[in-house]
Amino acid sequence: MIMNTTKNNSNIVNNMVVFAGGYDGEMIAIINACREAGVEVVDNHLGWGASASAYAEEIAKAVSEGKVPVLVELTLDIEVPSISIIVDHHNEYAGKPASIIQILDLLGVEPSREQQLIAANDNGYIPAMLALGATAEEVAKVRYADRAAQGITPEQEIEAERAIAAAEVVNGVTIVRMAHSKTATVCDRLFDPEKEQRLLILSGDGESNFFGNGELCKLLQGDKTGKTPEGWDIYSNFGGWIGGNLPISGFWGGYGDQKAVLDYVVNFFAK
Repeated sequence: MIMNTTKNNSNIVNNMVVFAGGYDGEMIAIINACREAGVEVVDNHLGWGASASAYAEEIAKAVSEGKVPVLVELTLDIEVPSISIIVDHHNEYAGKPASIIQILDLLGVEPSREQQLIAANDNGYIPAMLALGATAEEVAKVRYADRAAQGITPEQEIEAERAIAAAEVVNGVTIVRMAHSKTATVCDRLFDPEKEQRLLILSGDGESNFFGNGELCKLLQGDKTGKTPEGWDIYSNFGGWIGGNLPISGFWGGYGDQKAVLDYVVNFFAK
């Protein structure tokens, strides 16, 4: 059976190899924390949606050397060794602590103020940081690091501003259509702590992302019904991925038919 994270197990810490998932501010902090603790990290500089198959050979090598693979935010599209430790807080792992907190628990390290804010940002975005008493400067620092880790370019920032200027609102849902899917460029600009978040971003690469009501995020994904021959999960609705401060609020993303996604989201709030 695949293991969940185990707090402060020195035997595991001394023998584990961490395999890094898709880059964002939290993943960079995880890599840094592991290396500072002397833990081996295998990092292929992957993007969001990264899968375990990207490390298939390295995982097998680690096990052959008697080490414990720790897979951080990697979709399990291959069968992984039973001794593997899975660190994640998305999809079926939603509701678990942020991945950086799980990793620090494994290392037996108490999170610093900065790490607490990074965890809050990854689980509950700016509202979660504010709930910890974050200052405007702390919020700006964490969000800047997150955007930088995602590799957001000045051109993508400009495109986000254009798209926001052309946004429309239907049933309280702000609908933004833009060429790329670096959603932080829109979310950060539109965030208002005084308003309920209802944001739908439809990107030119076919990706759709909703931010807001946690119930709707789960409904958009649907129930898991099986797997494709390639190992990807199949869902009863649009599939994709979910996370955030579920079940209260969160995010959903996927590649379903964008008109159908738009209708589903708008109609949800028409009740």
